Amino acid sequence: MKQYDIFGNVTLEQHPQFEDKFVDPNKYYGSDLNKFSAENCRRDIVINNIDLIINNYKDNTLKIVESKHINEKLSTGQHLLLKKLSKIGIDTYVVYGNYPYEDYKYKVYSYQANKTITGTKQQLINFLQK
Repeated sequence: MKQYDIFGNVTLEQHPQFEDKFVDPNKYYGSDLNKFSAENCRRDIVINNIDLIINNYKDNTLKIVESKHINEKLSTGQHLLLKKLSKIGIDTYVVYGNYPYEDYKYKVYSYQANKTITGTKQQLINFLQK
């Protein structure tokens, strides 16, 4: 279902599977392919942009991290994806904070532990490169 503004322009297109999900044509997309997919692919799939995938070759581990500004909300699609990846054994996290991530002014949420922590800038660096 399309919604129109008072000038007849399409403003939002409602996602047919989720009543409250919309594709905003002016939304920021992480890449042109993300935008293309969101605009042209089926509406019963979710197109996600994830910020960091850390492949630690030394330990043979993967860590997936989504980054949000301190008061920014995680989208439902991102939450569902990170939760699903966590359930299959991939370490998934959300880091809430603003650059330059000063001591105790950020939060890290772990899907595995279902826990949020804060710390120093060095602890965040250690977490990311561990």
